[in-house]
Amino acid sequence: MTKSNRSFDQAVFATRFLTLFRFGWGWLIILLAICVTYYSASMARVRRRARDDIQRELLKSRLASEHESAEWLNHFLQRFWVIYEPVLSATVVSTVDQLLSANCPPFLDSLRLTTFTLGNKAFRIDQVRTFPKTEEDIVMMDWAVSFTPNDVSDMTPKEAVKKVNPKIVLSVRLGKGLATTAMPILLEDLSFSGNMRVRMKLMTNFPHVQLVDLTFLEPPIFDYVLKPIGGEHFGFDIGHLPGLSPFIRNTVHSILGPMMYDPHVFTLNLEQILSGIPLDAAIGVLQVVVRSARDIKGGKIGGGTPDPYVSLTLNERAELAKTKYKHDTHNPTWMETKFLLVNSLHESLVLNVVDYNDHRPDTHMGSASFALGILEHDAAQEDISRPILKDGKDRGELRFDVSFYPVISLSKTSEGTVQKLPETNVGIVRLVLHQAKDLDHSKSMSGDLNPFVKVYLGNQSTPTHISNHLRHTNNPVWESATEFLCTDKKTSIITVKVIDDRDFLKDPVVGYMSVRLTDLLRAKEQAGRDWWPLSGCNSGRIRLSTEWKPLDLSLHGVDRYVPPIGVVRLWLKKATDVKNVEAALGGKSDPYVRVLVNNVIEARTEVINNNLNPVWDQIIYVPVHSMKETLFLECMDYQHVTKDRTLGYTELCPNELAIEVDSEEYPYRSTGKKVEAADLKLEKGIFKGQLHYEAEFIPALALKNFKFSTGGNDIQHAISRPNGDASSIANGDGGSISSSDVEAESVPAGITTRGPLGVKSSENHVKEKGSTDTALTADGDFDTHPIIDPPVANEKAGSGKGVVLSKEELMQHQSGIIVFNITTAQLTRKARLEVLLDDAYWPAFTTSMARSRNVTWDYTGEGFIKELDFGRVWLRFNEADEGTRDDIIAEWKEDAKKFLQEAMNGTVKRTLFDSDGKSMGTVELEARYIPVPIKLEPRESINNQGVLQVQLLNGGDIIGADRSGKSDPFVVFTLNGQKVFKSQTKKKTLSPEWNETFAAMIPSRVAADFHLEVFDWNQIEQAKSLGIAKINLEEIEPFQGVEKTLPLSLEKHGEKGWVRVHLNFQPEIIVKSRSKTSTFSTAGRAMTQVGSLPLQAGKGVFHGVTRAFGRGGNHSSDEGSIIDVAEIGTGQASQPIGADGIGIGENVFTPPGQGISGAVGYASGHLTEPGIVKVTVLEAKDYNPSGDGLKPYVILKSGEKEHKTSHRPKSTSSECSWNEQCAFVISSNQSRIQAWVHDYKTIGRDKLLGAGEIDVWRHLNPANGIHSSEVLVQLNEGQGLLKVRLDYSQDGYHHLPRGGSFYSLADAVNTKAMTSPSRFSLRNKRPGAGGDDS
Repeated sequence: MTKSNRSFDQAVFATRFLTLFRFGWGWLIILLAICVTYYSASMARVRRRARDDIQRELLKSRLASEHESAEWLNHFLQRFWVIYEPVLSATVVSTVDQLLSANCPPFLDSLRLTTFTLGNKAFRIDQVRTFPKTEEDIVMMDWAVSFTPNDVSDMTPKEAVKKVNPKIVLSVRLGKGLATTAMPILLEDLSFSGNMRVRMKLMTNFPHVQLVDLTFLEPPIFDYVLKPIGGEHFGFDIGHLPGLSPFIRNTVHSILGPMMYDPHVFTLNLEQILSGIPLDAAIGVLQVVVRSARDIKGGKIGGGTPDPYVSLTLNERAELAKTKYKHDTHNPTWMETKFLLVNSLHESLVLNVVDYNDHRPDTHMGSASFALGILEHDAAQEDISRPILKDGKDRGELRFDVSFYPVISLSKTSEGTVQKLPETNVGIVRLVLHQAKDLDHSKSMSGDLNPFVKVYLGNQSTPTHISNHLRHTNNPVWESATEFLCTDKKTSIITVKVIDDRDFLKDPVVGYMSVRLTDLLRAKEQAGRDWWPLSGCNSGRIRLSTEWKPLDLSLHGVDRYVPPIGVVRLWLKKATDVKNVEAALGGKSDPYVRVLVNNVIEARTEVINNNLNPVWDQIIYVPVHSMKETLFLECMDYQHVTKDRTLGYTELCPNELAIEVDSEEYPYRSTGKKVEAADLKLEKGIFKGQLHYEAEFIPALALKNFKFSTGGNDIQHAISRPNGDASSIANGDGGSISSSDVEAESVPAGITTRGPLGVKSSENHVKEKGSTDTALTADGDFDTHPIIDPPVANEKAGSGKGVVLSKEELMQHQSGIIVFNITTAQLTRKARLEVLLDDAYWPAFTTSMARSRNVTWDYTGEGFIKELDFGRVWLRFNEADEGTRDDIIAEWKEDAKKFLQEAMNGTVKRTLFDSDGKSMGTVELEARYIPVPIKLEPRESINNQGVLQVQLLNGGDIIGADRSGKSDPFVVFTLNGQKVFKSQTKKKTLSPEWNETFAAMIPSRVAADFHLEVFDWNQIEQAKSLGIAKINLEEIEPFQGVEKTLPLSLEKHGEKGWVRVHLNFQPEIIVKSRSKTSTFSTAGRAMTQVGSLPLQAGKGVFHGVTRAFGRGGNHSSDEGSIIDVAEIGTGQASQPIGADGIGIGENVFTPPGQGISGAVGYASGHLTEPGIVKVTVLEAKDYNPSGDGLKPYVILKSGEKEHKTSHRPKSTSSECSWNEQCAFVISSNQSRIQAWVHDYKTIGRDKLLGAGEIDVWRHLNPANGIHSSEVLVQLNEGQGLLKVRLDYSQDGYHHLPRGGSFYSLADAVNTKAMTSPSRFSLRNKRPGAGGDDS
């Protein structure tokens, strides 16, 4: 309904109301007058709005097709120009005159701008065209602009008489010294006109215009009068010379064309300009490794072999760095590293290949380019190969690497707070030389100086930066900025020399200053503290400022490592009601706790699978370096493939646990234990679950002179290489060196000032003797000798509290922190290095992913070791990114004490091997040891874990469960709720004789629930229990075999019967690993993911450790004997061929060649040469308890090679024999043979009946004459026993084809050919990985 219709309805309603209540005609007339007035106003408004809308639409169409004038704006400009032009001209004169004076050519005495005026006629905007159909934040217009001061057609006669023409006068002074003369160069009668397109991109923040793009749609028209000789009255316009004027015009167009002639645009970034950030500020460092070139085509006159080198530039600007030249070669190899500062990644790195010449200019042979924009997605580009091009022709191939290290910028956390920049020791320094005042004029005969500045970093002989040269001034203003790479902020000294340019004479030093970089940066914190005194002169001061920009290089290097003050002992008990992040999939979280300090993971607990109320009951030790640090305790959900997910966190501060005291040995003291049940915080302030823990601080021994023999960072290592020189660190400064390279500029060594002028310090400023200081501060006079300071590194190393201990004294402490300095590595594949200690469950720390195969990590990490005598150090190469899955490609392990004894003397090299014994790379590292006095609980000791060797002997007085009064007894051993061994069944007896042996891994003797249960076997019914006996492992002395008679008890019958066993416990480090989302939660038979580490211990070593269990006494081991137990996967027993019976542990020794250092040779009399082990698969039994019809076969695998026996005919028996043979190559690095027993399925997947592992060197000892042995392997992931025979020989090994650990017996032994698996089987599936498919 329209407004008029609504008004008519309202009028009718009002008339009806007046008539109904008997109002008179007068009221009706008034009502009608109101309605008529309202109607007239409404219709006028509607017509006006319609007319405006129509006009607006017509104007829009005309905006894009027609031009409009801007006379109103021209009228304003003409009035404003009269006021603004004199100010503008004066500003131009003062600014340009300074620039001309600074950039005066050497052959001129001076170059000055004396006159500059643009006249009294303003610029005009002739017409404007606007484009309305653009994006909402884009404004685009075409402006026709002109500047025609000689056109008087639009002036009044009075204005024409007062007209002032544009005039620019440049005064050039020729000659030298007193014999000089000035010659004016006149430029007048300027005119200009052109059509320019302006495009503006808007933004919400000030100045609301982000970008302005300018482009000329066509070349502009300009005219001028240039009189270089004669001045204004007698000058001659050189434009009258034939051909000169078009040449100048074409030259200008050729320069401006690529910049701002359509389609090129000239962009002004107003946001960046007004933000205060310098346009030439570096955003990072570019590391370029120039490797080699191939097939370079020479460019020498008359032929000849070139002497090539590579010159590096950005966008073909000034040379930033160059390599050394290689003499007389077409295929040079440089292998030089250069560091370049870059201002933008939207440029191109140009590598010019140049032929070096002795007595004439070098010859450019071609160039290769690399777009830096690629580094935005991948900061490291390796093995780049680019063609060398010249004039579009291929001149060879250049190979190089490029890496980008960005400047660390401020970032915000999820809560919105700004994170503080890290205190790095490597970064970019921006130094600005502003000006100098009151320079010592007595050092010039004329009293005027031609000053310029040279900046030196440290002891470099080549200046890092040279400022512009100024003429005839004692108060120069340079405003010269430079940026350079600083490799060590703490020890860097910057020397500034103010020099008088004497052209062909020696350039004397007017004044100088040497100051620490840290003092320069500290002065920046106080406003106005930027004037520094000059030494070596009677007067003078210089104003300069600095800015530090940290680099994203390695932040874990030796150069910034601080030794720990102690450790926090965290007893992580349990968590309750944690968040379930797997609820959507019907599962539960797999929680563990990790502890982070400064965003670095320091320790982690084990993973509890599928549990929202996990109980860890685990003690971990976290090193802390300062009372201000914060321990970040985060509960995580373990993921095998993807990154782990957080379940909540809480924080713990060391200052809650310790206080600082005055002590040389232990500067900090614990305040006691803290028991906490902390809420776990999730995002957005939500809490879910609680973490129960107990924390205690334990101080570390304060060591004096704690340092590594190696140090530095990536850049320092690159500089120290033989091919590095001062030019390997370059910036974009293109300043030229003085014409006289040898000037009298000797400067005494030492610091000349510690602070800027105005700082009250008696050591602020130092001058030479005999000089008079006019740059006095409030303190008056200063000392008159330079301050000779020792290097900061030595100063730091020799100061502070602490004690000095020898290496032997350090090794007497059992617990402490091992500090590793990982320096360099040579890899066959890119990976990161993981360092693990003891059980190797989680890495103690990990380096970053290697950016190349020859990597310099310079990474300092640490880990806590509880018992040095029994500890182990592991190194592993992991190809996967940190926080994701594990992809271990190589490892190395060694006794911790022996490793420290070698690594504390200096850098050591270790080689890591894969499972086939192939070298995957070497690592160079060194280590230090910081003792921490820890009193371990019994369950923390290495003596608490190990391998228990059990010999089940016999039983007696067993309960008779059958009707005949007899039983068919068998025994099941259970550890922590998991079945670890099942014996054979003895038929119809109450006094069975078993004489069976097995080995079980004990993760904790104190917490172990180990018992045996005797069952009566029944063919139809379920086996009945005949009694249970608990075995207390805490009472067993290590290395002492003990025989126990265990009484059997049952609730129904009470104590009835007994079982006799022989037990022997060998302490070992239990190696635990994470398998998918489950981890070490079982023991014994289920320990397919668990191995052990050998210990070296004699009688006296474990004597003190066993006291933790309240027992002592002598051991049965011989005095001084060394027991070295190899890694054990499952229960294994063996007997040498010809022995009477199988014994456990009789033939246990170190793998050949697997000494602690991993050296190749004879270690402890054991053979180290690889050899052939012939494996005869004899028989298997007890693998079919259900009596099903099975077709068993065996798969053996070592390394990547495997052998499969034939399958036996279908049978319900639990025993089967094969007597088939195969052979494997066995070495010190590959000594394991995996075994799987499967049930052959014609259709479907073969069923796994059991799996086991054979440690070859555990049963064979060639050095002691044991070359053959029969081995009984307990089958896990099922049940049963597998019996094989091992025969070792070195004959025929060297005739084997290399590249594998398996060879066909067709060439060495007679054996049956490998049978093909079922055609329904998965050929590429790992043996034993499949589950049942029944």
